[in-house]
Amino acid sequence: MSSDADVAPPTSAARIVLVHPLFPGNVGAAARAMANTGVDELVLVDPPAFDVERARWMATGGVPILERARFVGDVAEAVEGCTLAVGTSARPRRWGWPVWSPEELARRVHDGPGPVAILFGREDSGLDNESLGRCQAVLKIPTAAEPSLNLSQAVLIVCSAIFEEGRRRGLTQETERPQAPRPKAPSDRAPIDLQRKLIEATMEALAETIYLDGRNPDQVFTTLSILLERAQPTRAELDVLRGMVAKTSWALKNGPKRR
Repeated sequence: MSSDADVAPPTSAARIVLVHPLFPGNVGAAARAMANTGVDELVLVDPPAFDVERARWMATGGVPILERARFVGDVAEAVEGCTLAVGTSARPRRWGWPVWSPEELARRVHDGPGPVAILFGREDSGLDNESLGRCQAVLKIPTAAEPSLNLSQAVLIVCSAIFEEGRRRGLTQETERPQAPRPKAPSDRAPIDLQRKLIEATMEALAETIYLDGRNPDQVFTTLSILLERAQPTRAELDVLRGMVAKTSWALKNGPKRR
């Protein structure tokens, strides 16, 4: 089918991450959906028995995206360098992740100070809790009845929302992105891999206290991750917090320092 000539330009602000995708055809169809909607960065997390030729059959115009796709060993590597990670999920989750619609996610992609990783789980079981633990929000795609979607369909819906938000803002192949005011520059906002290191250090310090007694460490970890996403700390601010936690951890293990 033909498409409108007035289309939004490709964007590196969104990174599509497919976690352990089972079927190469779905990966190819996802790449085609990305090409149709101007999203151009694809990352595959440890796909089992991946057959690139089968993926090509379904990719059509998305073959260049498929050929540029990065293959990584885990989710931590997939989201490295991003300032936000969002996990798709059709199931209700116990903990307090913010739940966004595709439209809300699209606004975050266009407004955000850095790349946004959007995680999709494997076809038979969705996104696992360990992968969601790398995220600061959950994306839920509204459906009429059956909540489960084909992987490539889900990617198309999300990428289409990003594409339409770009069109709404007047972005086309011939125009540059408008210089909208942003709270923090891309180089200043602390990426989520650095945020995670702070949380890991904080959890180690808390393990030296009674705070975690009777609490679920995974839930505490998730709560801290959501808090940092709302705070949007700069690298300098994060360095201050990491210094505080490091000194506190040392004192807990070695006794309080003299004032």
